Amino acid sequence: MDIAYLILAHDQPGHLRALIRELSTPYSHFYIHIDAKSRMADFDVPDDPHVHVLQDRARVFWGDYSQVEAIVLLMRAALSQPGLAHSRFVLLSGADYPVRSNADIHHFFQEHADEEFIQVERMPTADGCKTLDRLTGYQPRKTSFRVINRLKGLAQKVGLIAAKRDFIPALGDSLPYGGHTWWALTRPAVAHLLDFMDAHPAYVAFCRNTFCPDEHCFHTILGNSVFAPQVAPCLTYADWSRRSYRPENLTLAHAEFLSRDPRHPQTERFPEGLPYLFARKFTAESQPLAQLLQATLGNRVPIVADLSRSHSPASPPRSAAWPLAEPSES
Repeated sequence: MDIAYLILAHDQPGHLRALIRELSTPYSHFYIHIDAKSRMADFDVPDDPHVHVLQDRARVFWGDYSQVEAIVLLMRAALSQPGLAHSRFVLLSGADYPVRSNADIHHFFQEHADEEFIQVERMPTADGCKTLDRLTGYQPRKTSFRVINRLKGLAQKVGLIAAKRDFIPALGDSLPYGGHTWWALTRPAVAHLLDFMDAHPAYVAFCRNTFCPDEHCFHTILGNSVFAPQVAPCLTYADWSRRSYRPENLTLAHAEFLSRDPRHPQTERFPEGLPYLFARKFTAESQPLAQLLQATLGNRVPIVADLSRSHSPASPPRSAAWPLAEPSES
């Protein structure tokens, strides 16, 4: 199972190196987009033929289409890498870390070779996190200059720039879908996303002025495609218990859950609970947890055996929440 890890990074170069080191195998390749607002010199990534740092970079802003631009750059780079034909593409952030061993991760993707792990839920979502305002509200593109951003906001208030619009002309007969930013897709699904965006410039132009398009642009395409029946939940855990616009930083308070077979709640499709493979958000205060995970990843019962369990999966930390769709974040 050849895996292409697509990583969006903007800070924490030390953790990024640890993430690459932990996920490195002969069958793992890393494609790294470092925010153009960050200094490339600060990211001393390994000089390794499996590590590809993109030179074409986007200036990424929270809630802006630039998130999608960076992800598309990563997809194109990984899909077109000479001499390589990755079968699985995994989108991570530089604040992520694995909660399974490499053997478990590779075996899991081999056992689920045709499934697309991306949350795809009809908008507006049942929990109210992904509303249609994300599509009907016109969002001017963000810049690095606060004055310009404020002037654009003022222009909207006085009617010089549209504040609302209809999304039907852009979507046509397609239904709007939303979900998590992070996903693990097959090569055919990634190729379909890029082909669709290349063939539908009007759809791309519409998404450029929506709120958090990284949480609905790809999801809407896949939700209206032949890949929809193969869609399964996201494999990255995050603690949204405080219902903030960002997930909680992971600490040792999450250690018991993340170090003991972390899984989604049980469903009819996944009666044992779909296992989490990755977690976020790791910061400086998360280092003790990262060190604990590093020490325990190779000593767990493989998820191969666990998939046949009849008992309930391990419970998350008492503070953790399990929303159907997570709030937006960078």
